[in-house]
Amino acid sequence: MTGRRSSVAAVFEGVETGLRLRPVEVAAPQEGEVLLEVAACGACHSDVHKLQGHGTVAPPCVFGHELSGTVTEIGPNVAHVRPGNPVVCSFLVPCGRCAACASGAEDECAPFRSAMQRDGVRFDGSCRYRLPDGTGLRASGMGGLVRHVLLPATAVFPLPSDWPGPLADAAVLGCAGLTAYGAVHRAARLTGGDRVVVIGAGGVGLCIVALARHAGAVDTVATDLRPDARRTAVGFGAAAALDGAEARLADLARATLGKEPDVVFDTIGTPSTLKQALQLVGVGGRVVVTGLGGTSGPGTIPDLTVFVRRKVTLTGSYAGLPREDMPRLLDAVRAGAFQPAQLISARYPFTEAARAYADVAHGRVVGRALIEY
Repeated sequence: MTGRRSSVAAVFEGVETGLRLRPVEVAAPQEGEVLLEVAACGACHSDVHKLQGHGTVAPPCVFGHELSGTVTEIGPNVAHVRPGNPVVCSFLVPCGRCAACASGAEDECAPFRSAMQRDGVRFDGSCRYRLPDGTGLRASGMGGLVRHVLLPATAVFPLPSDWPGPLADAAVLGCAGLTAYGAVHRAARLTGGDRVVVIGAGGVGLCIVALARHAGAVDTVATDLRPDARRTAVGFGAAAALDGAEARLADLARATLGKEPDVVFDTIGTPSTLKQALQLVGVGGRVVVTGLGGTSGPGTIPDLTVFVRRKVTLTGSYAGLPREDMPRLLDAVRAGAFQPAQLISARYPFTEAARAYADVAHGRVVGRALIEY
């Protein structure tokens, strides 16, 4: 095991300052940890909320949670990856020891939520990054906007030797792909014969369109306010892509699907999109909400009597289960569900990470922006 490694991070220093490149030192891997040389980090819209001051980890800190890279060093008791392996990382980092992890509910891992997501430290309460003056640098979640990232091995998955694309592009599977997989296979339990509507053709929504088709959905309709996003959704396999503001949306969706949808996915998660999803879904149907609407306010069921009589199921879906579902997602991609490169509409060098998030915030990106190292 080597000592600390010098690296560089895009450090969030506050709403006014934004991201600033700073030299950092990265600790050597401890037991159960993996050190990566990062190939790319996807610019997820949830990190835009942090740039706007809505994160739980106080600045200065490092965020970024959609990663791929190459293993450079491993700590003791890591057996499933070796130095030199290309890997993708799940944004959920299960501790593997708590009651939730032991029961298979890794997405409810309390140490991950309290230590890594809320407090910005690793499971033992310490920081793995330090500024040149020795100050510990907190990491919101995995803290991926660093040239070298140190992670628990439970979030690191080797890519198969016959992986059908560039290593950098695989980064988008760690959040957009895993979130979509969980929505399709865990929350909706989609099967052949279902008819589907996907509200929002962003990174997660596009992956849901593709994975729904791969799971055997008869037809899928995507909705979005942006024409370019709607065109992209058709490329991912949507039978039709409709303007989300269309007054006749329910009628047009039903005409395309041949009936009311069995499943509606709300990937936006605002009060208005939740209301729309509940109005679109058919009798006995399922509404699955994956979107984190940030500060958009509380969602409500517009007519509880209709909701009850129509026997609608409303489910929240955070993500798939990393250790079970990430290998299955990789298999689906290898089988042709979609190519990660399809999801990426803009690429930025690491030195322009701030511009990547600005473009995401201002709606200049369809699908995913990728920050390449």
